[in-house]
Amino acid sequence: MTADPQATAVIKKTAANGIRVICEHIPTVRSVAAGVWCCAGVADEPASLAGLSHLLEHMFFKGTGRRTAAEIAAEIDGIGGTLDAFTEKENLSFFAHVLYEHLPLALDVLSDILLHATFPAEEFAREKKVVAEEIRLYEDSPDDKIHDLIMAALQPGQPLGKPILGYYDTVTAATREDLLAHRGRIFTADRLVIAAAGYVDPDEFVDRVTEYFGGTVAAAAPAPAETATWTAPPAALPKETEQTHLCLGVPGLPYGDADRYGLAMLTTILGGNASSRLFQRVREERGLAYSVYAYGRGFRRSGAVVAYAGTSPATARETRDLIAQQFEDLATHKVNAAELQRTREFLKGTLMLSLESTAARMGRNARHEMYMGRHVTLEETLAGVEAVTADDLLRLAGRLFAQPPAVVAIGPNAEDIVKA
Repeated sequence: MTADPQATAVIKKTAANGIRVICEHIPTVRSVAAGVWCCAGVADEPASLAGLSHLLEHMFFKGTGRRTAAEIAAEIDGIGGTLDAFTEKENLSFFAHVLYEHLPLALDVLSDILLHATFPAEEFAREKKVVAEEIRLYEDSPDDKIHDLIMAALQPGQPLGKPILGYYDTVTAATREDLLAHRGRIFTADRLVIAAAGYVDPDEFVDRVTEYFGGTVAAAAPAPAETATWTAPPAALPKETEQTHLCLGVPGLPYGDADRYGLAMLTTILGGNASSRLFQRVREERGLAYSVYAYGRGFRRSGAVVAYAGTSPATARETRDLIAQQFEDLATHKVNAAELQRTREFLKGTLMLSLESTAARMGRNARHEMYMGRHVTLEETLAGVEAVTADDLLRLAGRLFAQPPAVVAIGPNAEDIVKA
């Protein structure tokens, strides 16, 4: 370490090949969370190969020219660190959390799997079977699948409505050549953001990124037009389950929208914690559901506001109507001062607590860069939350809930629940 400032600072630099590097030095910890984020995901897949990004995520860990799959795991385990990855609608992320002295090894492993994975044919055939089983598990988990149904209903025919896992037919039909071509299209320097947060020197980190990721290729040529189309699933999926799972949703806001702080407060009031309206009205007062909540999702050019509940088939229609009533109430009545202040303090508190995690800070910084092209300071975020008024929430709710919500359901009486 060559620098040890008293306060944290987020520094952005651009490597010679175009990779954006975001680094936050935190002098009070002795670990580092480092991640490689690719600004591509489900939304960038060919329509006929749904699930290819998630399959690619799995295959990066299956061996390189220097390391077997077992050796990749053993090297990180051997330093007491963690190595993981996930696929989202618009991003793929690969990250490590290690003691600061092991950061060079972590970057070496990350660059090795992302730039030099060999995708052995026998591993690929085996991993397709693993993902196929994951899809079967997903199909048996209506409380997971329902969220893809509502996204498909809100974004009909759009790639964001596809499930991250893809479909059994598309995954099993994918070839190794498909995987290699997809990696070539999306893992390019212009799409990568490499972030770190913890006990790390920004200048040294940029040098390490240049050393390990300097060979990343520049932007690829645009992919040819895809002729296959994607068909959205039906809003109702009849299924012999003990509960009826339902979601109500409306189009939301893009990730960086000016009303994002208001949206965070609105979804919290609606169903973001134990004092929220859905939790109190649906669970505590009526006893209709064990699991009931609401959330907002922001993407590059769109978003969604969704409420979920799992309830008895006999009370599913009542639950649906009660959720819709909360949408309408927020759009027609001002939030009172006590609820407004409680929600404001909840958001500020959960944000501050989350930032005690270096991984959370690394992820927050990377997302700001990917979606907004700049760092949003903690002070700016807190001020944004503090500035939201009851009038702002009424205006925003009126805008979001002006039209009846989309309704999707999985369960014995799903078709009845989606009817008006």
